[in-house]
Amino acid sequence: MAWWFAAAGAAGLWLLLLLALAVATRNPEVEAGPPTGELAEQSPAVVDLITGGWRLCDEAPSATLLDLAARGAVQIEEIGPELSLVRLRRDEPTGLRPYERLVLEHVRSLAVDGVVATGALAEGSRNLGRWWKSFRKKVIVDAREQGLSRPRWSRAHAALLTAAAVVPAAATGAAVTFTDSRHEGGLGAAIVSFALLVSLMSRLNGERGTERGARAAAHWLGVREHLSAGRFAEQPAASVTIWGRHLAYAAALGLAPRAVTSLPVSTPADDRRAWSDYGGMWHVVEVRYPSRLLWGRKPLPTIGRGLAAGFFAGFWTWILLIVASAFDLWPDGLATPGALLVGAAIAGLPIVYALSDLGTPATVEGQVVRLRRFQSGTKGDDNPKWTYWCAVDEGRSREVRALGLDEEMWHGLNEGDRVRALAGRRLGWIRQIEVVERSRTAGAERYDDTGEHLVDAPENLAQVKVLPGLRTGRGGRDLPRPADLVTPADLKRALGIDVTGPVSYDGPPPAPPWLEVASCRYECGAGVRVDVHAATGLRSRYLMVLGHLATRTQGRPVPGVGTGAMLYPGLVSAQTGRGTFAIAVSSPSGPPPPGPLIDLARTAAARLSEA
Repeated sequence: MAWWFAAAGAAGLWLLLLLALAVATRNPEVEAGPPTGELAEQSPAVVDLITGGWRLCDEAPSATLLDLAARGAVQIEEIGPELSLVRLRRDEPTGLRPYERLVLEHVRSLAVDGVVATGALAEGSRNLGRWWKSFRKKVIVDAREQGLSRPRWSRAHAALLTAAAVVPAAATGAAVTFTDSRHEGGLGAAIVSFALLVSLMSRLNGERGTERGARAAAHWLGVREHLSAGRFAEQPAASVTIWGRHLAYAAALGLAPRAVTSLPVSTPADDRRAWSDYGGMWHVVEVRYPSRLLWGRKPLPTIGRGLAAGFFAGFWTWILLIVASAFDLWPDGLATPGALLVGAAIAGLPIVYALSDLGTPATVEGQVVRLRRFQSGTKGDDNPKWTYWCAVDEGRSREVRALGLDEEMWHGLNEGDRVRALAGRRLGWIRQIEVVERSRTAGAERYDDTGEHLVDAPENLAQVKVLPGLRTGRGGRDLPRPADLVTPADLKRALGIDVTGPVSYDGPPPAPPWLEVASCRYECGAGVRVDVHAATGLRSRYLMVLGHLATRTQGRPVPGVGTGAMLYPGLVSAQTGRGTFAIAVSSPSGPPPPGPLIDLARTAAARLSEA
């Protein structure tokens, strides 16, 4: 019991330390200035930052696009009640800020003949998380250059709190160890406690205002009071031709929700509502994902499932009819025929559908508007099981049903691709698909935050780097990337698979938000995937428990690999003096043998140590 009191006391002291630092680094007091219609020199995105407690809000990209329209860089036209267009200028605008160029570049990547529907601004193949991070950092650079903002936390703050969090975490682990007679949960409790304490640090904003920033924020709050008397909430985005920059600032100040909603620059694309330009005119396509009772399944397995369903339905019907006949509720001689009839009826529909699709598949030609995958359960090793969907706009209907396909085909497609496919009319399964024309947005991720502004602007305290080390993202100059730790040649040697270059990792985040992780993925045609994750600093050791969280099995230590390594089914993680990495291999045939994983880990650890 004494250990539990010690753990509670240590956690309380740590919370007091966190509170003291939060108060010491809080934003200056901002009081709204007198109402005024005078617009100062700051851009709408910077105004959004300084009037939102130095947190950038989702309205900032939309307000930036409205400001570009007000300044003539683009033109927004309302064609009808459900269609507005953004039209690009023929000549390249000059004098744009980096984040303004970022927004304009996204519009240009989607435009057809210089025109894109406003609703389609959520489309594209970009990594929205990286895009937003790039936009945010560029806005912060502008605000800092104007003396309106500054970093809230230093490396010393983060190091002090991280080191102090070890004490209550260790006390909690000791309390569990001495309470649990098996002495197995102490280390896990310590790691979880440490992660929970550090996650509290992510609640604290990473940017704070200066005195000059507070005065500017007070002025813009006065502008907000002045603009609130107008009717900006009802104005569409196209009304920027009338209201000019006032509408852009109203959007940044939260007064123009209709205009912001109609310009979803920083909004994820809707799963069930897509925009398509197939046929030459922008239009909305409603996407349906039917129940997988029969739809979206392969024909041959469907025949097997139909036979199995018919057998069980007929068997239990036969049992019920035998019981019913014993009570004179059913004729004795009709029990078996009745059961056969029910079984044939249950099995007949899926079998007829499957045979129809095998014999006369339909040709589907159009534009891919949605590629989605949804988890449909777990496999025997607790790995997630996915269903893959592809919705193709053929230009004949404003509602399309997504078609099922296998994982290999799904990974070879991009939204916006023009395709020709053979698919079943009854079961909706794609057996063959060919890309006729690649999407113009595929591989068009030109935005690069670290390429233009190597600025340290963490979103919260938990993202402040305690120690210099492995840089994540594209900005690492002389520091290793995950793709440098494990190469295609390594995978060929260890696993015997042929892969091309690494692709972006699109799986669930391998770590909490407070740990910045660099990831990449390798794929081969047999459905094998290899994910490589790397991080730096003391908190990077979280990756050491990634295998336990993913497989829910007890790992075993691997001596001689780095300064410590753990092996799990299909996953190995190791730490070195330069950081921590994890390598996960998934395959339809199950996890690989331990030997190849240890070989990959030994190679990666050597490269990371030498970097």
